[in-house]
Amino acid sequence: MKDRLFAQISIMFKPGNSFADYLFITVTFLPLLPAIFILFQKNFGKSPLDILLIICLVNFIRDLPIHLYMLNWEGQNILNNVCYPIELILFARLFRTTLLKPLREGLTVILVAFLSSMLTWLSIKGWENDTPVLEIIQYSILIGTILPSLPFLVRSKGLDIFRSSLFWIAGGTLFYLFILLLLKWANPGGQLNAEDKIFLSLAALIRYSLYMLAALPGRDSALTE
Repeated sequence: MKDRLFAQISIMFKPGNSFADYLFITVTFLPLLPAIFILFQKNFGKSPLDILLIICLVNFIRDLPIHLYMLNWEGQNILNNVCYPIELILFARLFRTTLLKPLREGLTVILVAFLSSMLTWLSIKGWENDTPVLEIIQYSILIGTILPSLPFLVRSKGLDIFRSSLFWIAGGTLFYLFILLLLKWANPGGQLNAEDKIFLSLAALIRYSLYMLAALPGRDSALTE
């Protein structure tokens, strides 16, 4: 079974490996921390933090069942195939407004074409099927959406770039995606070994820590200037 972007950290707990056990349990609930922090700071409803909150909740809902063995693999694949497109749309909504108009239009065309193809494929093959090729395409679209936004953020914010919520969200997401793709490239079979999963869990820890920084008081709340 292929590892998937936000069921990517799942692993069977091994007796005697207490560090890994506690790490995986911690990572399971990490998406809740930025969400709770945003609500505690009364930042919900302020873009981009409202979108970040929804992304974190989607990630938590998708990843929790596999750690608690609530679903079989077919059920987990169905949940993944529902949550991943939602996550992609949310990230596109988050960063598309920072792009130049030609890039925004191109992103819209690519996103519509990809989602249409994905929904058609899943409707024909079944939502319980794993989709590793579509997974890689989604990673590429996410990276292609976020990377071009960084020059705009740097130019618009200047020395205040570290006060931008989008900067920390972009940094955390890109860091995690690059680590994930690197590990998958190092494992052509698609299966991550126990050490890789620990490394990926640490990357997730850094990712959600940066999301926490994005939600700190005093951050810029607007998507664009």
